[in-house]
Amino acid sequence: MPSGEEAIEAVDPLIVAYNDSGDESLLVRAESMARNLLVADPSRVDVLVALSTVLVLRGRTSDPACLDAAVATAEKATAVTTPGDPWWPYVNAQLAFVAGVRFEHRREVSDLSVARRHADVAVAAVGEGDPGRTDVLIRCVNVYRLGFERFGRLADIDTAVGLSREIQRSADPDHALTARQLLAHCLVMRFIRTGGPSDIDEAIEHCRRGLATMPDRHVDRAALNGVLVIALLQRWVSVDGDDADLHEAVQVSRRVVADLPNIGMVRAQLLATHGILLVVHSLSSNSSLHLDEAIRSAREAVDSPTAGTQRAGHLISLAHSLLIRARMSSDPAGVSDAVTTGMAALTGFSPGHPDRARALNVLGTALRVRYLIGHDPADLDAAVGMWRSSSASRVGAIQIRMTAARSWAQAAAEADDAELALEAYGRAVGLLPLLAWRGLDRAVQENRLAAVTGLAGDAAAWAVAAGRPERAVELLEQGRQVLWSQALQTRSDLSELAAVAPALADELDRARRELDGAEASQLVELPAGPGWDVGRDLLTSALGGPYRAETEDAGHRRRLAERWEDLVAEARRQPGFENFLHPPSFATLQPATAGGAAVLVNTSRWRSDAIVVTADEVRAVPLPWLSHDMAQQRAAAFLEVQRAVEEGGGPAERVALHQTLVSLQRWLWDTVGESVCAALDDVLGGVPDRRHRVWWCPTGPLTMLPLHAAGRFGARESLAAKRRISIAARCVSSYTPSLSALLRARATPAPSGPPRAFAVGLGTLPGEVPLPAVSDELRAVSSHVPGLRVLSGRSATVAGVLTALERHSWAHFACHGTQDFKRPSAAALRLVDGRLSVLDLAGRLAARSRSAGGADLAYLSACRTAAGGRDLPDEAIHLTAALQMAGFRHVIGSQWAVSDRVAAQVADDVYAGLKAGGRLDADNAALALDKAIDRVRREHPDRPELWAALVHTGP
Repeated sequence: MPSGEEAIEAVDPLIVAYNDSGDESLLVRAESMARNLLVADPSRVDVLVALSTVLVLRGRTSDPACLDAAVATAEKATAVTTPGDPWWPYVNAQLAFVAGVRFEHRREVSDLSVARRHADVAVAAVGEGDPGRTDVLIRCVNVYRLGFERFGRLADIDTAVGLSREIQRSADPDHALTARQLLAHCLVMRFIRTGGPSDIDEAIEHCRRGLATMPDRHVDRAALNGVLVIALLQRWVSVDGDDADLHEAVQVSRRVVADLPNIGMVRAQLLATHGILLVVHSLSSNSSLHLDEAIRSAREAVDSPTAGTQRAGHLISLAHSLLIRARMSSDPAGVSDAVTTGMAALTGFSPGHPDRARALNVLGTALRVRYLIGHDPADLDAAVGMWRSSSASRVGAIQIRMTAARSWAQAAAEADDAELALEAYGRAVGLLPLLAWRGLDRAVQENRLAAVTGLAGDAAAWAVAAGRPERAVELLEQGRQVLWSQALQTRSDLSELAAVAPALADELDRARRELDGAEASQLVELPAGPGWDVGRDLLTSALGGPYRAETEDAGHRRRLAERWEDLVAEARRQPGFENFLHPPSFATLQPATAGGAAVLVNTSRWRSDAIVVTADEVRAVPLPWLSHDMAQQRAAAFLEVQRAVEEGGGPAERVALHQTLVSLQRWLWDTVGESVCAALDDVLGGVPDRRHRVWWCPTGPLTMLPLHAAGRFGARESLAAKRRISIAARCVSSYTPSLSALLRARATPAPSGPPRAFAVGLGTLPGEVPLPAVSDELRAVSSHVPGLRVLSGRSATVAGVLTALERHSWAHFACHGTQDFKRPSAAALRLVDGRLSVLDLAGRLAARSRSAGGADLAYLSACRTAAGGRDLPDEAIHLTAALQMAGFRHVIGSQWAVSDRVAAQVADDVYAGLKAGGRLDADNAALALDKAIDRVRREHPDRPELWAALVHTGP
């Protein structure tokens, strides 16, 4: 055996040879050689590093106990080295690497903390010109990736990508393959978070090039193939839905499990992932062709001697697969097999284990399917019990808990059990703030909420069915505008707590982020069809990657959940925070309706109702002719004709908009308006010459429709006036995103003294249609508002407007507005140097509204400033809501594009109507707008496209 320097030079080639061949006997020889060297000199740093590398490789493949020895050896290497020593960056990087690997296998957060601490030291200590820098960075990249995967911090994955790119640029050819593998994995992880198509395309390219140059028996070939599988699957799900990506993913996965029969601890996970891919392929093609192979692969994963602690998780996937095959083949015996397998999975988890919720969920689904076949009430009762327990789990993944609650609600609703359905839907609505927790990326929040659109409406429908309209109001309040309460730092935020107990608020936020953990990935969007309700959970599991741990440290997660609950209880003991994170009660909300009535028009697949709330009572008004499906169709058609006109449509498109609006007015009156007005007459008292003060609060697709314009205006004017067959003839209408928003607006004190006002006027912008009446509009506003400051031309910048908003209590905008139907938070006002978006306004003004008592009036004489998104209708994500949530008591906006001439005339009339007793009073805004619109309506009664767009939000 060689000795001294020759010996350590012989160890490294053995490691390299193992990497190329996967022959573990080479690792045994290398370990023996390194240990012999340490007998002579226990403090040789190079030998300690080499030995820890050998041990971690053995631990990853066959002997997990070697991971402890690897960490201990790396710790000894750091103990015999000091800062300033040339080995210092390297030994810290080595300890970071081996602690990270042990975290991957055991999921103990303490390991990740150690890894991150030493990675930071190593990266900071190694200079850019240091010849060993690349070796150091290679050992640290995975630590930052793991930090992102566990805690969801975007900065961690950005760091990992940056370091990977630096390694790739290294001139050392020995690192090229490792760099590709690291970079591909990091890019996939970042894509899952941000959805950037360039990241996933680049990741796939790195995988393909790396595999092309990698030896056939290389130890990392399976891992790189696994990354390629996940990358292809992610691109298929999230980008273009090209089935070629799904087919390639299946083929790559099939090669992995066929060509590499001895790949240690990863084998069971790869087999499970392969089975899931085959199930997804079958669902996508609506064919059972691959299901038998999928189940064989899943069973092999379960029976694998290396499955270890992941076995129970693999049993869950097997139960899913069995259930899907049984449903596709109508096989009752297969359903019972799925139930048996689900029971076996459940017994594999302790009561406090985080994956127990997943097992309960799939078992509940299997039991319900068996109930539908055999009609044994015991099966349905058992299914409900499973879902109830799953949804109530303190440590289960929030998405699994939500799935369980919704399945429970669906089963109860189909059984027409109103009380049970209300309980289940109430549980689901209560989970929404956690589903879109503030620590998640905004895009992830929106995707998660879009996947449960209509949940609050369904919950309210069953509350009404159970004879509890007050509860319906509470559920609508809790289940809508979740993003506003998160992004704008209102009731459910921690900002107010932070002002009085900052340490407690920080600890709460950290605990919630840890509970969310790796859930910062996007919800999987799948097509509707048989099996996809179960397939979604399977696919989410597959997208975790070949090294995804099916379990975490269950004790740690349970302790963390208990800590969260203890912290919330501590917050509620703070003076004034008794209702911290509690949804508002009906008694708290009811005073918002003083002086009139709030009408919550709710549509769901189960039933539709208008809930009329006054300061004295609440009444549910059934709307049997209002179909949820028809409301969706009407909303979609309305948005389509709007889009056609706004994208430069000619006379034909404008005629289509007119015809659609006229039809909408009549349909809304027949299905909603007539019944609601009759109820208002009864509740508030009907006097022929008096109109009711009403705040409309629609849900779902109705948020995109002009309820205030409902009526039969096509009838003879005299007849319409006599019979009062329109909402305009019976009500002075405003909108409110929620009763909480109306309550806040009422509670915000009006600024004293004359208004400090400014206006933005941009009649011409590159790429936009000119607005020739803007100058006339600004002159009209100036004639009514003394001291009006005007920002136009180069002064109408984003920064300038934000500053003006902070310093003025009135604001008027005469410019272009834009709306993104798919990403409503991107809605913006067009200014000379860019876009002023919903989030820009909300984030900048939220602090001002709390400290300065808010502002008084914002008038948005711009297109589509009161129109939300198609996929998140209940979130009211538009500029009008943003300004009100940020503190403006009254906001006037537009639901669609309006003629700038009409807009100028209405603005002139509104400001004239705001004068009361010789002074301007924003509290006259609703009535002033009503009168201004009435003037246009009388001139053009048959052209609602001219007068129905502008709406008021506020008290």
